[in-house]
Amino acid sequence: IHLNEIDQVYVNGDRDRLKQVFINLIANAIQYTPQGGDVFVSLEQIKDQARVIVRDSGPGIPAEDLPHIFERFYRAEKSRTRGKSTGFGLGLSIVNWIVEKHGGRIEVVSQEGKGTTFAVWLPLFGNS
Repeated sequence: IHLNEIDQVYVNGDRDRLKQVFINLIANAIQYTPQGGDVFVSLEQIKDQARVIVRDSGPGIPAEDLPHIFERFYRAEKSRTRGKSTGFGLGLSIVNWIVEKHGGRIEVVSQEGKGTTFAVWLPLFGNS
């Protein structure tokens, strides 16, 4: 795991729920990154928003699955499974719900064989 840019920012939110967002995204990145791969995490202020990036060097998410990954119970496991699958396909839908309830948004970019990048945008304290 590599920590890139780490700014100090303040957002207004539920500490436990936001922690759940980042634990889920980082745990997924670790789970889907092969041995010897890399996971990068960064936090920076861009204008009136905080942006957290979680990027992995895993197998990526197939293009046909990308539009659905935030849906409840959807699992894009066919190509991403390294072993026995766990979970019920709720993690990313909960992450998306928490981010939206905090006035933010989540974006994903993925390319098969090259990894996945999640960007979480949250309004800075006083801007929500």
